[in-house]
Amino acid sequence: MQCSANLYQWCINPTFIDPRWYFPSPSELTGFCTCKHAMIGRVNSCRWENGRSQSLRSAWGIVVMQANLEELRRYSGAATKKLRFNKSELRSNRKLVVADAVAIALSASIAVVLASGSYFSAVERAVVPGFVLTALLVTMPILFASGFYRRHRHSTTMPGMLALIPGATLSVILILLLTRGTGWMYQLPLTTFPIMLISMLLQFVGVRVIARTREHLRNRPMASADGLPVVLVGLDATSDLFIRAAFHGLSKYRVIGIIDDSFDSTDLLYHGVPILGSIRNPAAVIRRLTASGQMPRRLLLTKTVTHFDRDGIETLSAWAEAQGIKVRMLRNLTDDDADITGGATAATIDPEDVLTRPQKTVEMRLLRETYRGQKVLVTGAGGSIGSELVRQIASLDPAEIVLIENSEFNAYQVDRLLARHFPDVPRKLHLCCIRDRVHLQAIFEEHQPDMVFNAAALKHVPLVEANPCEGVLTNVIGTRNVSDAARSVGVRAFVQVSTDKAVNTTNIMGATKRVAEFYCQSQDLISRDTGCDTRFFAVRFGNVLGSSGSLIPLFQEQIARGGPLTVTHPDMERYFMTIREAVELTLVAAAQGLRMNDDNGRIFVLDMGKPVRIVDLAERMIRMAGKVPGEDIKIDYIGIRPGEKLFEELFDRNEKITPAGFAGVSCAIPHPVPISRLRASLLQLEQAARSGNAEAVRKGLVDLVPGFGDEQPESDVRPFPRPVSRPSNRGQIAAAQTARRDESHANSDPGRGKAFA
Repeated sequence: MQCSANLYQWCINPTFIDPRWYFPSPSELTGFCTCKHAMIGRVNSCRWENGRSQSLRSAWGIVVMQANLEELRRYSGAATKKLRFNKSELRSNRKLVVADAVAIALSASIAVVLASGSYFSAVERAVVPGFVLTALLVTMPILFASGFYRRHRHSTTMPGMLALIPGATLSVILILLLTRGTGWMYQLPLTTFPIMLISMLLQFVGVRVIARTREHLRNRPMASADGLPVVLVGLDATSDLFIRAAFHGLSKYRVIGIIDDSFDSTDLLYHGVPILGSIRNPAAVIRRLTASGQMPRRLLLTKTVTHFDRDGIETLSAWAEAQGIKVRMLRNLTDDDADITGGATAATIDPEDVLTRPQKTVEMRLLRETYRGQKVLVTGAGGSIGSELVRQIASLDPAEIVLIENSEFNAYQVDRLLARHFPDVPRKLHLCCIRDRVHLQAIFEEHQPDMVFNAAALKHVPLVEANPCEGVLTNVIGTRNVSDAARSVGVRAFVQVSTDKAVNTTNIMGATKRVAEFYCQSQDLISRDTGCDTRFFAVRFGNVLGSSGSLIPLFQEQIARGGPLTVTHPDMERYFMTIREAVELTLVAAAQGLRMNDDNGRIFVLDMGKPVRIVDLAERMIRMAGKVPGEDIKIDYIGIRPGEKLFEELFDRNEKITPAGFAGVSCAIPHPVPISRLRASLLQLEQAARSGNAEAVRKGLVDLVPGFGDEQPESDVRPFPRPVSRPSNRGQIAAAQTARRDESHANSDPGRGKAFA
């Protein structure tokens, strides 16, 4: 029930209607009482009679009084709240208020001077103080009332700047009416006011831009040059936010290009990032990316695939897959179903996301110059490292790729990869075991390769520990066969893929890889002494994330089953790299090694950052799958397996460490083993291994590899050298490493870090 107009007017102004002839009807009175929730019970208790009873008049007077009090309280509360809000605005933006006041005063003064021109005299000078004061008294209240200071000074945007125009215009109009309109300051020319408006708006905008720029420069972190290079596909609000975050150092990515929908934006810059081309012309974009000095690691779609040109996105995705570039879609920040895990499952966890350090990036131009037009042979071409070597080399436009693989299934898989992504690259696949010296020699003589990468090996520590004869035949004798065949046909470079388990080793696998390093080093020294052009390099790195038989696939499988995750020891730690960066640095090391003609006998050691505790990696993967470690999925410690150490090392205690001269790689120079002794020892090892004499094989490795079988003091652990400076002597190195190990493992078992803990 609504109140009538008469009742409303009577409440506001009782003299509006003569109370002698107007009194509210029962329905009006009930409606008013219902709306105001005041004195309803008292009014309803009064009896309504034809005459105006005194009791009803008293009740009605109380209703009106309480209604007026209620309205007064409401308006008073609103005014108090508004006043409090204005105080908050003034306190938060006090610097901006002072700057605007200065801008108003300057604008008023400048306007008078410019409008007067050459006629500026003492009369105009006398008007300036009053004009400035008037401008301040008129403009500042309008700025407050217009909500100018409700916006934070660091959130200046174009709509916020446009909102300055109405308030400033109204202020100038009022100033015009007060000064010229009233004849108070008739001396001011009319042009004073447009000039004042323009000057005031420019200064308002300038003050806000300066405030935001200052805050941006003060709080901006140093954007890491080691960020993962990515290309954004799509130009919209999502890409804008992503680029801003990357530019502020808030992301692990580094945006090197944008692919837009439109043709017209090609070669323009968006937040300083070049627009490479249109998704509708993927061929031009691919050519530009290929010709650039750096390839992206990921293509990040800012919208779903259906928003892009179908043919263009399919072509771009196929090219990215061939280059080993992952294609991902950025999640929409406004999705209410987005969780902290990003919807990850055990099967979708990317090994690159598990790595906590920035990945290494390389200069692709050097690789292209080195491997273009070359015949490249890769052994173990179907394995994790071998297949990535094949894929990356195929992308560098070689003359031919020769694949040697012992596993039929792996050979089939890598051949399919090349046929699908690089059909124009000539290739030849051979099913061959590197133990077969005769067959291997025939392959080398048939193809006459320019470069050889020996990635064939047995790498699983417990398996090789249980089968030492097989480990020697593949890792030692096989390496000898490949290197001898490479020398016989005069290849430019032979590259041996080694492991950090060869350093101060306590297992058969590491010992066999150490012997392979010795043989590679001796062959390189022979090339130096004989003037031969064939170079021999060994490249040493640690565990590869995502490779077959590695931790990531194992943990993924265990998480998918609901756990538990099996870890050998809570203090177990390893060095980790992604497959891609390990292969890229291997290719770079070989390319740089060919340019250095006076540094024979070196082993290239890849920089893998700091070692990672296995239990930390397991917990990280559990969280990435959206689970809680120890609650949803447990971690079981199963004990150290035969041949394992709690930690791996990058440099042997007897090696000399030198800089490599290029980023991401250092050099180790071990004491060389005389080639005569090495060949004799290899013959003995081969005879013992082919006869199945495991004990003789172990004894031969102990005699050939210094320190193998002995307890190794923890103080001899040698980390990757810092690029800035290196300790001047071995005592400083040992002291620094002792302190680091003592700090991280102070509460562990006293025997830990020796041979088998």
